[in-house]
Amino acid sequence: MRWAIERVAETLGGLGGPLVLLKGGAYIAQDLPIAEGRLPSDLDILVPRAQLADALARLTAMGWQETALDAHDQRYYADWSHEVAPMTHALHAIELDLHHNILPPVARTHVDAAALLAYAKPSKWPAWQVLDPVDQVLHSAAHLFLDSELRDRLRDLVDLDGLMCHFGTEPEFWLRLPDRAKALGLAEPLTLASHFCRRWLGTPIPEDALASITAYGPSMARRAWLVPLFERVLMPSDPDVASAWSQGIASTIVLARYHRQRLPMRLLVPHLWHKWRAGRAVTVDGAQGQPAP
Repeated sequence: MRWAIERVAETLGGLGGPLVLLKGGAYIAQDLPIAEGRLPSDLDILVPRAQLADALARLTAMGWQETALDAHDQRYYADWSHEVAPMTHALHAIELDLHHNILPPVARTHVDAAALLAYAKPSKWPAWQVLDPVDQVLHSAAHLFLDSELRDRLRDLVDLDGLMCHFGTEPEFWLRLPDRAKALGLAEPLTLASHFCRRWLGTPIPEDALASITAYGPSMARRAWLVPLFERVLMPSDPDVASAWSQGIASTIVLARYHRQRLPMRLLVPHLWHKWRAGRAVTVDGAQGQPAP
């Protein structure tokens, strides 16, 4: 991971915009306690949308290659996603995910990337910045509850606990977190993250901060079905025992919510139809390719 970060920094030097490390790379660049022992599988970076094409061209020239996609999936990443297709390199053991935002621009919940970049902070590596501590928590919460399929994602909850424990030693952090979540439209994922971190991991969230987070979050009626649903899906399963039928149903509902969150219906229906046809082609004809998420 460190070697890849150094090489990518050299490739993107002088890009004309900030280079921001996300998630695992950011934790390493800040020497956070949660980086110790955490095994990253990919390198996530964020650049301004205006510099995305230049960044992609530079990375491609240095040997990074996007996953091979058909015309539909190319359009998916170009027009509807918050990142380009995953990139690989013959000399690096990890994937590179090049982002221009933290959530898809066409999603029900979307974020102004400029608002994130405006508060980015220097990391311990001169070429790289990281998101503001409050925004790192919000990104992790948004990724878990809006941008992933949730099964086997307990590590993301552990990340949130580590971020809150580390950054929460500063009183200002808890004063800013609820208002920032409301301003960015991320009050719901933060409310869910706070609930599970406190209930499952004992994360020390101050009562006044929790009250503010909950007040900005989903209604009691919405929490009444969201919390049990996520509780069922997030709970790790014994790998040697078949999952309970209730967890399978909950996973299906959460997966439907995930897709509905990412794309409006006018795009989602043809996208899912394409995914079904692509999956069927792989099964019937042995065709190669990787449909978009």
